[in-house]
Amino acid sequence: MTGHIYDREVDSDRQSQPDPWDEFFSLFLDPTRTYSCAFWTHPGETLEQAQLNKIDLALGKCGLRPGMTLLDVGCGWGSAILRAMDTRGVNTIGLTLSRSEYRYVRDQLVDRLVRGSPCGRVWLRGWEDFDGHADRIVCIGAFEHFRRDRYADFFEFAYRTMPAGGVLLLQTIVGCDREDGRAYGMPRTGVDDAFMRFLTETIFAGGPLPTPTGRDPKGVTAYAEDAGFTVTGIQEMGPHYATTLDHWADALREHDDRAIELAGPDIYSAYLRYLTGCADYARRGRIDVMQFTCTKPIASR
Repeated sequence: MTGHIYDREVDSDRQSQPDPWDEFFSLFLDPTRTYSCAFWTHPGETLEQAQLNKIDLALGKCGLRPGMTLLDVGCGWGSAILRAMDTRGVNTIGLTLSRSEYRYVRDQLVDRLVRGSPCGRVWLRGWEDFDGHADRIVCIGAFEHFRRDRYADFFEFAYRTMPAGGVLLLQTIVGCDREDGRAYGMPRTGVDDAFMRFLTETIFAGGPLPTPTGRDPKGVTAYAEDAGFTVTGIQEMGPHYATTLDHWADALREHDDRAIELAGPDIYSAYLRYLTGCADYARRGRIDVMQFTCTKPIASR
């Protein structure tokens, strides 16, 4: 794998001032800066260990082998690709739309390059602008931010980017629509509708949360299967999401003065509402986090 670890056209920002949003998120995220549901194997584990557990869980489902190339769509601050390089011996490409995340990951990759790690790259672009190839793809905590009208395009992109036998590991928050809620004895109230509008307009601006299965509305598994994938595994992580959110909310409250200084009282309040409200929804089964293992058949179309 050759080439620069960063986008040349954006490397001129190397001396840019720190982004206050980086510090805002660092107030409540763990040291790996992983902004997605963690996974506890033992109750006494720290949030940082639980995040590494989650990344290892996802990477383990991909069937990675040394020398492969792993693409991370929406790589955030790079915890998954850095872990993959350090523990799996694979080359990595991270895609992010955040300039501050890009700078952070770039610097981490430079350090690993000096130490002789496998090749890692980070690009400031979306998956729509990626025209390369990868053996495996992970998308952890980004899909819920996509517009619903791009779901089919994303799965088609993942399918054509990988060879036969490739694996897409998708971790996303999922919700239930009104009919699903009625079927499980959980009719939505006006308060529920208001909170979901808040989530989709303020936090997950791509639109309503995806549903996991079904055809009307079309769920994640249907989009994957229509693109040609076989969904070989679905793991529910709802209780782990509630615990993750509890950790984040507690940490944000502990740093409330600095958080308000950085982002203002309205943003601080909005994030607390999101963290505590989603924790409640996860415990009640109104939302969940799931890992979908999507395999491109060997006899690919």
